[in-house]
Amino acid sequence: MKKTEPNPGKIDRIFAKAVERRTEGRPGLYMQSRFPNQGWENGVTAARYSVFEGFTELFENFEPWLARATGAQVHGHLFHPERAEFAEGQSTINGALSDRPGLRERNCKAFLTNLIWNTRGERQCFQFGPGDTQGISWVIATDPNAQISCITGAWAIPLFRSNKNFADIRAEAAHLQKIENDHLWALRSPHANARIRIWTLAEFIEAPMEPLQTIIDEISTKPLRRLAEAPKMTDLSGFGQFLQNLKNQGMHPYLMGDFPVSPTDVPQAGKKRKPYLVR
Repeated sequence: MKKTEPNPGKIDRIFAKAVERRTEGRPGLYMQSRFPNQGWENGVTAARYSVFEGFTELFENFEPWLARATGAQVHGHLFHPERAEFAEGQSTINGALSDRPGLRERNCKAFLTNLIWNTRGERQCFQFGPGDTQGISWVIATDPNAQISCITGAWAIPLFRSNKNFADIRAEAAHLQKIENDHLWALRSPHANARIRIWTLAEFIEAPMEPLQTIIDEISTKPLRRLAEAPKMTDLSGFGQFLQNLKNQGMHPYLMGDFPVSPTDVPQAGKKRKPYLVR
């Protein structure tokens, strides 16, 4: 065999790459040999994912509709106090991640990063709201891989449809509004690096198709096209009066936006104005 001189430059590059892998690691991968301090992660998560806040409360069967429209894996409220609502009701998911809240609460950030790492190659979407565990709020707000779409005040819709005592509803509404306001402060912080869109409930229901189309275009794995099927919106008849009752009882629901009290004040698409003559 023909003898060749060694190439020190190539050897140095191999060792430099090995040192870089050992010190910086791969984005979104955490293990016993590499568990960096905050800010030294070389990427909080391994892939892009989407967070939806208020959509499953406003639209009926939103999760299966989103899965059909995008081809992504759509979960429910992953940080629900009772259990992690994995897609299709699964109790475990890739990497043997369990839906048990006790295991998740030990390290919410690790639960999310493990989920994204174990499902690489498939877009993950999940729901989030003020009723969920809030330990992940700052993590998703500062993660560049996160795409957050938030409809503020939509948490009041399940309260509106419940048959609870109104005094209990008022107390719970005040509690949830405070939690969401703190979360919005994180989303609007100068430290937030996620792709964030925020609408009030009032402004979203005026024209819901445009923001839905924008969101679908960004996360869809299918060829881009106009939405052929829209999710069914929850009946909000009487919701304005419900908010007015909360005000009358001393709780100011300001996160919903300027929601009309009377249904006749809601702008109706397709209603033609009478012609008139200007002299």
